Amino acid sequence: MNTLLNEEQKIILSQALWDLNMTPEEFAGIIRGSIVKNWPKRGFCLARLLESVNWFDVVKVFSPAELCAEWEEASAYLRSDAIRKGMEFACRTLR
Repeated sequence: MNTLLNEEQKIILSQALWDLNMTPEEFAGIIRGSIVKNWPKRGFCLARLLESVNWFDVVKVFSPAELCAEWEEASAYLRSDAIRKGMEFACRTLR
């Protein structure tokens, strides 16, 4: 999948990068699986995104189907029960 981002998408992803030394494009590439690193892992990046950015902004960058495809791995890193319940509902609904 394409990791080219427009300016709005870069700003959205930057909200999750406050302590990570990477570009929004790298972050999106990790979540999409086109970039593989030992750290941060794909699940961690998705969990960070979900905990840092409003859902309505997240889906401006990633489709719900993309998010749900990696949900199982991301759920291990998620701290928020409210986000966990919301994602489980969204992913059940999409299947």
